[in-house]
Amino acid sequence: MSPRRLRLTPNQVVAHNLTVARVERGWSQTQAAEALEPFLGVRWSRASYSAVERSVDGARVKQFSADELVAIARCFDRPITWFLTPPDGAIAVTADRPRGLDASVLQRTLRPVGRRKNA
Repeated sequence: MSPRRLRLTPNQVVAHNLTVARVERGWSQTQAAEALEPFLGVRWSRASYSAVERSVDGARVKQFSADELVAIARCFDRPITWFLTPPDGAIAVTADRPRGLDASVLQRTLRPVGRRKNA
């Protein structure tokens, strides 16, 4: 029997990867909140930042806005797709795919695209 894989919603994936990005920078939660402030336009308190990272546990999941996702990606100098990519051993689940998104769905969804031409 294969081990049970961690099931994360896209928002939980972002929260997990936000923690990874912060730790890789060697920042405390307070330092990360300070670094994010110019990109978000508001300052998350350390308690707020901690709650965002705890979203992975699923008790209270932070619902990230597109603006927040762009700000986070800019602050940590990572592509947005990096924050949406599930960690090894985890699968992304959505309302329409409670068993998880398979690799082909993720590749189609997270593939890089060229700029759209104005109509």
